[in-house]
Amino acid sequence: MYRATVIWDGQIQVVDVAESEADPLMGMSLLYGFKLQIEAIEGGVVTIEALK
Repeated sequence: MYRATVIWDGQIQVVDVAESEADPLMGMSLLYGFKLQIEAIEGGVVTIEALK
């Protein structure tokens, strides 16, 4: 486990990061209060927007 600092929605957040040999994943707790939209196709667009 590692600890990382990220800028999320203009705010500095400290998050835990688990090392893995798989593709990276984003923790669901970081997405709380946001809308996640995924075009589930190769080359699809991923958008994350703050909920009003």
